[in-house]
Amino acid sequence: MGKDTLIRAINGIHCSQMKTILDPDSLLAFESLSRLGSFTAASQERGCAKSHVSQLIRNLEKELGTQLVLRSTRSMSLTEAGQKLLPHAVALRELLGQVRLDIEDTQQHIEGELWISTTPSLSQYAVGPLMAELARQHPGLRIRVDSNNRLISPGADGVDFCIRVGRVGDERLVAKELGFAQDRLYAAPAYLADAPPLRHPTDLIHHATLINDDYQHSRQWHLFNDQDEVRAALQPVLCSDTNPTLAVSAINGHGIALLPQFVGETYCKLGLLRAVLNEWHANPTPVYLVYPYRSSIPRKYRVFIDFIVNALSQSLSKRD
Repeated sequence: MGKDTLIRAINGIHCSQMKTILDPDSLLAFESLSRLGSFTAASQERGCAKSHVSQLIRNLEKELGTQLVLRSTRSMSLTEAGQKLLPHAVALRELLGQVRLDIEDTQQHIEGELWISTTPSLSQYAVGPLMAELARQHPGLRIRVDSNNRLISPGADGVDFCIRVGRVGDERLVAKELGFAQDRLYAAPAYLADAPPLRHPTDLIHHATLINDDYQHSRQWHLFNDQDEVRAALQPVLCSDTNPTLAVSAINGHGIALLPQFVGETYCKLGLLRAVLNEWHANPTPVYLVYPYRSSIPRKYRVFIDFIVNALSQSLSKRD
């Protein structure tokens, strides 16, 4: 938005027939009506009676000396003059919103609710602990983290941000790539002590395996190293749709699991799991931070975005 546009928006729109500045309340009511498409919705957003919105629009038309809105019993539309006025009314609303954000930036405390949705694995092993740290840094934040493999829609479902693996979904959403989930093979030391030799992915057919339901029908793991790829046949003993379930089963010695590296390495550091066939891995899957586009982003959102992009990217793999 250019400087001249902002000045016109905040000062009102001047014309040769006018001797006064346009009423900002009338402009904002006009913008709400144009965006929402009904006097009822505009009055609800503005927190006033529908008759008051109608009066504000009539006052604006009187000031400008032209009709702005075509009304009917079932719909409304803008005249040519209304369409020319609309960008200025939008600019006024955005400018007033930015004023609030600029004032918030002068305050030391970051407050309010923050609702995050992500997968069970990321929630348990990465996002949950990181959000606890963010809440410690900013005690005024009230953070909720939901675990769900279902594709949640940020904004429409009341969720502020989603952290998704593999896909964004709605192309109208903003998607920041955070890194990649890199799946590798892990087993408990006790299992490996009594298990058959494991020198190549083709040896997995002789082992008990714990599989994600993505592999339930193929019963194969598609594995890669620097030069080769193999579709390893499996003899699964358990299938689950959550990595935490597979990880705990592997810890208890029930077989080999293909787990995201940020999950497996958590238990390797505790001595509960050991990485096997280190040079082999599944195809990396991108991880995205997803949220609705906003022309003005509240400070608490900006603080969260900066924090999670930096912190979570350190737990994920980088692009090769």
